[in-house]
Amino acid sequence: MIVHFLDRIKENLLSIMFFRNDDVRSTLDNSLIAVTDLFIKHGIPITHAVEPANLTPEVIHWLLKIKESNPHIVEIMQHGYDHTIKNKQRKGEFGGQRSYQEQFADISAGKELMNKHFGDKWFECFNFPYAPYNPAAIQAVNDLGFKVFNSHCGIKFSRKLFYFVGHLLKKGYFLDHHVSWNLHKYPGTNLFELDMSFGFITKYLNEQTDSVIRSLDNMIETTHAYSKMKTIGVLLHHRYHDTNEKIKLVDDYLTWCKTQDFKFSTMENVYRIFKTH
Repeated sequence: MIVHFLDRIKENLLSIMFFRNDDVRSTLDNSLIAVTDLFIKHGIPITHAVEPANLTPEVIHWLLKIKESNPHIVEIMQHGYDHTIKNKQRKGEFGGQRSYQEQFADISAGKELMNKHFGDKWFECFNFPYAPYNPAAIQAVNDLGFKVFNSHCGIKFSRKLFYFVGHLLKKGYFLDHHVSWNLHKYPGTNLFELDMSFGFITKYLNEQTDSVIRSLDNMIETTHAYSKMKTIGVLLHHRYHDTNEKIKLVDDYLTWCKTQDFKFSTMENVYRIFKTH
């Protein structure tokens, strides 16, 4: 009885890890397949963030097939609408000068495509490409009935201080920047917020395959820095893992993660665990 009780305490102290892979679009390339196969091999869930307007029948068919074969490993969510730069001020698809009506139309059209292509096989979670958004954008996501808003959360002191002030003011968006409400309801909405922590890439050199990518040691060091958080969200973009060496980095990192006291989860399961807390 005592051992079981201590195990429960330990379990509740473990960080939950989840992974998001961005920009699943028109091409069923080798890197997308290889990255997905690695997560399946390790038994670790991966959430594919898809651009609904850019999907092709080939990619849709593959996603449905791989999801059907691995329902507890492969998750599908919505990543914007068409991944086009429409906010010239801060480089993003949403936010900036874009109105509520414009953003609602794009997000709604994307959700209709998600329902058409995937039915009940996708999780109603939304992320803004390139990160920028504005209050009108978040209101549109809320009004369209999404369950989860997926953003980002930093752990630097300056970020924590900014979040602290935002929380005091009950703001989700303050001084033109995002205030993280990770694992809580985003202020003024029905959206549960679940945030990413860091990613494999520190700098994107272009929209193709060139980037500055972390080493395994740096991935491990950064993970340790976040290990006191309840959740650790790790971001990757499969197309930048276009060599055997970069694929091996993902493999080696997942191998290391499994040696640690982390729990692994889909976004939907994290939502189910924390939404009532």
